[in-house]
Amino acid sequence: MKNIYFIILVLIITSCKSKMDDTIKKGYFNGCKKATVEQLVNNFFNNPKWESFVSPEDDKYHLNVSGQIQYDEKPANAIIQFEVLENEKWQINAFTINGEPQEDEIILELVSEMCNAN
Repeated sequence: MKNIYFIILVLIITSCKSKMDDTIKKGYFNGCKKATVEQLVNNFFNNPKWESFVSPEDDKYHLNVSGQIQYDEKPANAIIQFEVLENEKWQINAFTINGEPQEDEIILELVSEMCNAN
C-alpha cells in the first residue's frame, strides 16, 4: 500500500514540475514575442541542459538552463536561472558566464541577442 502512495506522490510532483517548466519554456520574454524561451535558448546555446528544483533557501521553484555560448568571440559556459513567481509569471533570477554572476544590463543584452539571433 505504501508503494501506491509513493507512486501517486511521484506522479503529482512530476506533473507539477513539468507544468512549471513549461510555463517558462513555452513562455515569451516581454521584449521578444517572436519565439518561445525554449526556442530562443535552443537557437542560442550549444547543447542546452534544463534542470528544475525548489530552492531550500527561499522555497521558490527555479529552472536552470546551462550550455555553451559565444562570449567575447570565445566559447563560454553559461547558466540562466529562471524563478517562478505567482500566477504563472516568471523572471530571470540569475545569469552566469564561466561561473561569474552577471549584472542586469548583461542579462538584458543576453535576451536582446537571443531574440535577434532568431
